Amino acid sequence: MLVLPPADIPGNTHHLSATSKTYVQRADSYRLSWVDVIERDSPQFRPLTEVFPEEFRPAGTFGVAGLESQEHSVLWIGAADLISQIEANPQAPIPFAALNERGTYADRWPNTDPWNALIPVTTWNPDGQGIVTEYPFSDGNGQVVVYELVGHPALRSMQEKSGQDLVPMVTFHCTRCHREGNSHDRYTSVGPADRRTVCRKARVHMQPGQCRGAEAVDWEDRMIATVEHVVAGIPKPSDLTGLAASRCQTAELRLDDVMAHSTCAEIREARKHTARHRPTR
Repeated sequence: MLVLPPADIPGNTHHLSATSKTYVQRADSYRLSWVDVIERDSPQFRPLTEVFPEEFRPAGTFGVAGLESQEHSVLWIGAADLISQIEANPQAPIPFAALNERGTYADRWPNTDPWNALIPVTTWNPDGQGIVTEYPFSDGNGQVVVYELVGHPALRSMQEKSGQDLVPMVTFHCTRCHREGNSHDRYTSVGPADRRTVCRKARVHMQPGQCRGAEAVDWEDRMIATVEHVVAGIPKPSDLTGLAASRCQTAELRLDDVMAHSTCAEIREARKHTARHRPTR
């Protein structure tokens, strides 16, 4: 097994189903995350291969590779010697043309016990912290940001293997309404299926009628002013605009709190990590 270091794919385009504006079917670009050779005499050969349709099921030793984008994944199955070449020289450019010629692709990584035991944990960012992808609103007013940070997610993946409380997690936040997402949108980030789930939730929030925008922010502004006045005796300002946005930007990071909500402050923290990952020129 060779696990390759995470590589970002900025500006990647994902293509949606004709019948669903939130279901990603493929991407223009993928990164190679891991490769392995499955030997014919391995005790795992049959459990690993029985998930494939009979006409595509390998009869002997074969190579396997996991490719992923921000919102999708594919499994490559093909010539074992090609994977052995990649394992022998991991610094060489990925031979994508050869992969296309000498193998076949299956939609998404398998999700069975034998495959989950084989497939390594992957985060999108090198240390499990940084921006995954962003969806700007068409009118230019705000965006929905999907990001990773190390924290205490409320929703744990079946593939999470560390047993730690604080692990890489993936969630999203809307900078227009500041109401999404909550603790039910904070997932362990151990593979593309986790990030795909959160990205799909973000896309749902982008659909017409889902984001309450100014209505939600106005309500939050009034609520903050009322609570500060009643609890702390702070006079209500004549102009309440911006109270919610300001609080979201300056919110304390509560990454160890399983009930925490996403905030603009978390996005800012994720951007710091992304800036550190990208080489300076």
